[in-house]
Amino acid sequence: MTPLKLAVLPALFALAVCQTTTAGTVSSASFQATLVIHEVCTVSTQRAPAQVHCRHNTPYQLHQQAAPSGGGLITVTF
Repeated sequence: MTPLKLAVLPALFALAVCQTTTAGTVSSASFQATLVIHEVCTVSTQRAPAQVHCRHNTPYQLHQQAAPSGGGLITVTF
């Protein structure tokens, strides 16, 4: 090997070792956030199938369960 190659090999090895140790590390960060909800939904159970009306057409799912007392439990999931 030429003297130039012998001088460059340790530098390349050191660079490869540095890249492997920094690439395998994991960093974490935290931040504080504030959420403002701008959605309003109305649930109407006076008609046979319960009806949900949301101002911004938010998707929802209705779950109806029969209760032993004859009434029903309606759960709305947004």
